[in-house]
Amino acid sequence: MSRFIVLDREKFVGAFVKAGFMPDTTQSGSELVFTRQHHLDPTMWVKVYSTLPLEAGQGRPCGTDAIRCVLVFKNEKTGKSGGLFKATRVLRTGSTEAVIQRTLVRARECYANGVTRVTGRVPEIKS
Repeated sequence: MSRFIVLDREKFVGAFVKAGFMPDTTQSGSELVFTRQHHLDPTMWVKVYSTLPLEAGQGRPCGTDAIRCVLVFKNEKTGKSGGLFKATRVLRTGSTEAVIQRTLVRARECYANGVTRVTGRVPEIKS
């Protein structure tokens, strides 16, 4: 049986900020969400739902939740938004570093899906 871990907030936040993500201050709820705008289409965003609390503190100790990465669109003119792609969820098992690496791969999958939508080509995803 896999052992679920409590994420190290400092390491997780640092890795995603380094990868170009920013905490989403407009997100409602109690979970810290990271976003990154797609460089080919400014209406597309990659979102990472981290399972970390919005304020200070470590992640939840139970294993009933998972980190989720999605590609969404937000049209500022019309106010409409919606989902375009969702990657396989990331379970919080193993080490914090392993969870961060798996989550970054899932975020890259979302970003690559955006490239495919704009250009029609499928980019190679590097892990």
